[in-house]
Amino acid sequence: MRVFLRVVSGGCVLLLAAGFAGDWHPAGDSLAVFRVPLLIVAALAIIWSDWPRRARWSLAVLAMAGLVAHLPLPRGQSAEPGALMVFQQNMQWNRSESADWLAMIEAVRPDVLLLQEISEGNRALLTALAPLYPHQHLCPNGFVGEAVLSRLPFTAEPPVCSKRDGIAAAQVETRQGPVWMISLHISWPWPYGQARHVTQIIPDLQRLDGPVVLGGDFNAVAWSHTLERVARATGTVRIGPLNHSFTLPGGLPIGIDHLLAPTGTRATVQQTDMLGADHRGLLAALSLP
Repeated sequence: MRVFLRVVSGGCVLLLAAGFAGDWHPAGDSLAVFRVPLLIVAALAIIWSDWPRRARWSLAVLAMAGLVAHLPLPRGQSAEPGALMVFQQNMQWNRSESADWLAMIEAVRPDVLLLQEISEGNRALLTALAPLYPHQHLCPNGFVGEAVLSRLPFTAEPPVCSKRDGIAAAQVETRQGPVWMISLHISWPWPYGQARHVTQIIPDLQRLDGPVVLGGDFNAVAWSHTLERVARATGTVRIGPLNHSFTLPGGLPIGIDHLLAPTGTRATVQQTDMLGADHRGLLAALSLP
């Protein structure tokens, strides 16, 4: 059994290392999704294996330190009163209900909504919110699309839909100046087309001039190469604590929905219930630099 545990721990360490190689091959981002459970299994297998005592406990401490670094702890400074309120969610194209979701939006009244998977079936939500959110930009791509809804007016800059599906962007006249608001939806990672998809949409992101706030379903975790590429292209950083916004088949919770904002942004970010979708939402108060 101890030999088996040595093999298991060694295999987990190799998979963990491969999960840091997303900039070399997109399979790295796929493995990065499982970094937390791999850290747990690796730590336990190392402790129970027959490796030399000093090496065993040193490696176990390293694995546990890595696990703590990936826990959903608060990060950054809180927003100031009167901050910009932004809500982000994948709406699920075949959502089960909408009444509770509409009631939540009408009660909280964020300044801007960044939404994904807007389909013919749930497009009525945009119509229902038109009195409260008169400024709307929808980019339909096939049977789903992305949308930006705002209580604040758009600027004179034309809203943008990416040449390759995945982006809806509109520049909003906020109390802190003009800000590009981007709703993003990226494909699943390797062996699907995530890396290629990001390569195709980055030129559209780089053409946007000015501060950016971006929310989306990345289908990638916070420490992925995919998120790093998008942040670099938009001059932003990920804000808020780590989250568990989606549950994989089998019950594994992962955080694949994120908010990005300019460096130095003070943010208060909380997760909301699904309310008819299969992703949790993110509600943020942002004090831009």
